[in-house]
Amino acid sequence: MIDMNVNLWELQEKTEQINWYQRLFSYAWQHKTPFLLAILLTILASLINFFIPQINRYVIDVIIPEKKFNMLPWVGGVILLMTVSTGTLLFIQLYAIKLFGQKTINSIRTDLYQHIQHLSISFFENQRTGELMSRLAGDVEIVGQLVASNLIAILIDSFAFVAVFIYILVSNWVLAIMIATTWPLIIFLLKFSQRKLESIFQGVQKQADLISNHLQDTISNIKVIKSFGNEEYEIKRFNEFSRGYMEANLQATRFWSLFLPMINTLNQLGNIITLIFGAWGVMVGRLTIGELAALLAYVTLLNRPIDRVNGLVDLIKRAGVAAERIFTVLDTKIEVSEKEDAIDLKSLEGNLTFEGIDFVYQNSELVIKNFNLEIKPGMSVALVGSSGAGKSTIAKIAARFYDPQKGRVLLDGQDMRDLSLSSLRSHIGIVPQETLLLYGTIRENIVYGKLDATDEEIETAAKAANAHDFIMSFPDGYQSVIGEQGVKLSGGQRQRIAIARVLLKNPQIVILDEATSALDSESERLIQESVKQLFQGRTSLVIAHRLSTILYVDLIVVLEKGEIVETGTHAELMARGGRYAYLYGLQFRENKRLESMELAVDCVEVS
Repeated sequence: MIDMNVNLWELQEKTEQINWYQRLFSYAWQHKTPFLLAILLTILASLINFFIPQINRYVIDVIIPEKKFNMLPWVGGVILLMTVSTGTLLFIQLYAIKLFGQKTINSIRTDLYQHIQHLSISFFENQRTGELMSRLAGDVEIVGQLVASNLIAILIDSFAFVAVFIYILVSNWVLAIMIATTWPLIIFLLKFSQRKLESIFQGVQKQADLISNHLQDTISNIKVIKSFGNEEYEIKRFNEFSRGYMEANLQATRFWSLFLPMINTLNQLGNIITLIFGAWGVMVGRLTIGELAALLAYVTLLNRPIDRVNGLVDLIKRAGVAAERIFTVLDTKIEVSEKEDAIDLKSLEGNLTFEGIDFVYQNSELVIKNFNLEIKPGMSVALVGSSGAGKSTIAKIAARFYDPQKGRVLLDGQDMRDLSLSSLRSHIGIVPQETLLLYGTIRENIVYGKLDATDEEIETAAKAANAHDFIMSFPDGYQSVIGEQGVKLSGGQRQRIAIARVLLKNPQIVILDEATSALDSESERLIQESVKQLFQGRTSLVIAHRLSTILYVDLIVVLEKGEIVETGTHAELMARGGRYAYLYGLQFRENKRLESMELAVDCVEVS
């Protein structure tokens, strides 16, 4: 029974490998014109090379014994013409191969990137950025090495091998059978090496992922590393990952260094058999010296595909592992997708309604339970509650980053799932707590809200977000480069850029992950003014962390363990003395304590 399970697992593994190679070939076949041209040219070049041993045989058996001096220039001319023709064919063939390879790689890379862009938020919350980068760059490159030249080489070598062996079989069948006796052992060694190398290269790719993940984490968080003085610690970790990658590659090298000489030795047996058998044939008069020279040349041509296959086994297994990783991502299901007949949302009043929402993350308990809420056009609503109450989850559902397992979200009475994602999100603006800025200029980051915006529109949005003055304080103004994630800006400046971006987009619905919890009083005041501009005439949903910043909203919704426990205005909830009043009192006392500590520090500094 155990053996049956093992055999079934091996069969499934082989089936998956065949499927990956078939899918690679399907990508290649999309660009079949240069592919077929390269094959045709290589076949022509191989046919020309096939006749060169026959010319050598004629020179040795006829021209030299009969001293036909007048034939030598003709022979030289023919060989030169054949060489030039072969070179010309190979020149065109090489370009066709590279054209075919690069087009194939480009198709795989663009499909992979396009699919990643459409994957749901849940995928990225469970995936390391460095690993994705490794698949987009490293894995695609490895597959490209196979496709760009070696795929055609395999096909051509197979053609050359069959053609040469048929010639040897027809001209001397005994010799052909003797040469073929070495092949079963070669095939066995190749099959053994494929299984071993696949396991080795899976380890190599895992080590490569560790390096990519570490680089992404440490470079993007360099300020954290430096603030804790952990440079040497991270260097040590990187050295360990790098050493692991080196050892994994050396393991492959050790295996390959042992394996290759064994194959080469078996491959040379064909030359030895041909030389000994051919020499005996010449001495007994069954072969001429020219025929022996031709046979030796043909056996060399016969061995060349085997030699190349030996070298290709390494790349084939690397490409197989890489292809598996690429197609694993391409086969990842898009959890939040739009219907085939999805409706484009042309205009929106801004009525946002949650009806009986239940939601659970994968492998976790119910996060949202029977959530019902209607936010009327132009209304501002704040979600408050302790950590883990479900506030951010409601915001993600409102933006349709997730779909609830039960219930529905309506926009102006239409189920969100009936709307196209692009039109839906064109009407929604999000300002996250951790501001996400792109590397580039201030203008490029603001214009991301509306890619065809004019300079006047950009400046108007920046002024409304209280960002224009600090932007113009930089030497290059709106063309100032802010670094990765806006590293050259303060927290308050980054938030105002994010608000300006949403103001430029001019959505009807705004989702704000309250963004003033870590800012000084002046920055908080400026951002609160910007937020009021942002809320004007828009339906607004606020995830509130500092309750003092939501006193002006139309409705406060208090969540605990995914359920609504209270609703009302600030005054109503305080008068009720329930959960909201308790949370507000806690924050008020904590703020007073911090203010007292700051005052004490100031007094010490003055004294």
